[in-house]
Amino acid sequence: MWNALLAFVAGALLSAVYFLLKNRRHTPYLNLDLEALPALNEDLQTLAGLTDGVVSAGNDCRILQNGALFPAMEADIAAARHCIHLETFVWTAGTLERRFVELLSRKAREGVKVRLLIDAMGGIGSDDENLKRAAAAGVELSLYCKPHWWNLRRFNHRTHRKLLIVDGLVGYTFGHGIADQWLGNGEDEKHWRDTAVRVEGPAVQGLQAVFVENWIEESHCVPTGEGCFPQLEAKGDSDAHVVSSASGDAISSVALLYTVAIACARREVIIQNPYFAPDDGMCDLLAMMAKRGVAVHLMVPGKHTDSPFVRRAGCHLYGRLLAGGVRLYEFEPTLLHQKIVIVDEIWSHIGSTNFDARSLSLNEEAGIGIRDANLARELKGAFENDLRRSRELTLEQWRRRPWRSRAFDWIAYRVHDQL
Repeated sequence: MWNALLAFVAGALLSAVYFLLKNRRHTPYLNLDLEALPALNEDLQTLAGLTDGVVSAGNDCRILQNGALFPAMEADIAAARHCIHLETFVWTAGTLERRFVELLSRKAREGVKVRLLIDAMGGIGSDDENLKRAAAAGVELSLYCKPHWWNLRRFNHRTHRKLLIVDGLVGYTFGHGIADQWLGNGEDEKHWRDTAVRVEGPAVQGLQAVFVENWIEESHCVPTGEGCFPQLEAKGDSDAHVVSSASGDAISSVALLYTVAIACARREVIIQNPYFAPDDGMCDLLAMMAKRGVAVHLMVPGKHTDSPFVRRAGCHLYGRLLAGGVRLYEFEPTLLHQKIVIVDEIWSHIGSTNFDARSLSLNEEAGIGIRDANLARELKGAFENDLRRSRELTLEQWRRRPWRSRAFDWIAYRVHDQL
């Protein structure tokens, strides 16, 4: 009897683990007709349409580097009249958390609707007393996918989205978390390097819709009223489209966006990303673009990383990329955490999505694609500044790595889709 019971329990646990690991979006190897894809300076609607987005004209988009994000966010929150929607993955006790708790609590006491959505796992380092004070002040707080034994299906699903929408008029998306390592200017290992964008104009409605999706899923409450979906007027000259991926999607829209945008390149692709361990198809695509004469630049973290195993999985791919003509750089001062793609100095993507299996196959992610030559040049200028603090890898030196490093990288990549 006991043997049968143990066998049943073991079988149930193995089934649960298998379900958790295999319940993910499909990221297939895509067959691309490169000759049929349009240049992004000519046709943005194809890229947006393929990834379930809509192009909106008339947006004002402003880049914010490193800790400069937070004063801008705080100023917009302080000016809010109707509603504040903030969604984040990382929320950790410290100076920044206290600042946001105090400000959000004050706005809630003023009668502004404050909705705060924190990922249950990403927020595990929060100060519970601070969050209780916020809730007592009237902040509507929800934890995304809080683990429960009766709902293992959602345990492995995380919201990695980083969004702030104020009064439905101003929107932000970024790579930052609410934690003190994002303060400063990316100057040392205690202050991470990151990038955000502040948006005014019609594209804000798309960011609002992404937040509302997760809020309804978790809280079962439907946000309505002033400041949720106001009529939006043109504010600038940027064309923009919002992209998001959800755990239940059949295919990741962000993975598709990355793939198609890179394939549309005619001259140059620049990628800055902290966790680079994609499937073989992405590496093949980058090498293919390099062989077609496109200058492909990839910047990743060096020794400073909060996920060394993912980094080592990515290292397994470096030889193929270098042999294929991709130029590869390691950022040295601190963790490079921004998620930037720039194509042909005309189109840029900023958001939360990493080039790893978790972001592309599991997480809730969000970002914004922007067609604006001035903004693309600004981001490229920031990339060139980062180059001064990076070292370029060469194929010859990479091939001279010790066999132990090669073996560890190979093993890490074998399980990279479970990280």
